[in-house]
Amino acid sequence: MTKKTFSKIVIFFTLFTITGILGLTLWDYFHGGVPGHNLLKRKDLPKISNWWGLLSIPLVTFISLKRIEKRIDFKTDFTNQIFFKKHIVPFLIALVYGIFIVVFSSTGNSKISYSMFLILFVVALFVPIYKSEYFLGFVLGLTYTFGGALPVIIALVLSTVFYLLFNYIGPIFVFIGTKIGVFEKGK
Repeated sequence: MTKKTFSKIVIFFTLFTITGILGLTLWDYFHGGVPGHNLLKRKDLPKISNWWGLLSIPLVTFISLKRIEKRIDFKTDFTNQIFFKKHIVPFLIALVYGIFIVVFSSTGNSKISYSMFLILFVVALFVPIYKSEYFLGFVLGLTYTFGGALPVIIALVLSTVFYLLFNYIGPIFVFIGTKIGVFEKGK
C-alpha cells in the first residue's frame, strides 16, 4: 500500500461517514425530530443535539485516519495484510464492542453495558486502546444511539485515561508480573 492509496482511503471513508451521519440525521429529522442527549443522563446538565454529529463525526474520522497515516511507514514493506492486522482489526473490534454496549444499554441490560464499559479500563492496562483505530471504531459504534457529539466527548475522555493507564500504570503491573514470574522477561 502506498501513501497515495491511503490518502484515497481517508477521503473515501470520510465521505462515507458524512453520508452515513447525514442519512441518520435526516431520518431523525423526518421521523419525529433530531433528538438530543443530556450529559450523564441528568436533566440538570446540558442537552447536546445530534445535529452536532454532522460536524463531529466527519471531523473525527478525518483526524483519526490522518493520525493513523502518520504512524504508518510506507517506505518499508507495508502490505495489505499488515494494514489489516494493525489497523482494520482494531477498528472492527472497537466498532463491534461499541455496538454491543449500545445494544445492551438500549435493551434494558444496563448492568451488562456498564460491565463492558468497566472492562475497558482493565484492557487499557495491557492493550493500547487509546489509539485512533480503537477511538474511531468506538465512536462510530456508539453513534446510532447516542448521536454524533456525545460519543466523541466520551471517547476523548476515555482515550486520555486509557493512554495514561497503558503508558504509566500498565508498566507497573508488567514489572511486578515479571518479578514474580507471571510475565517472561523481554516481552
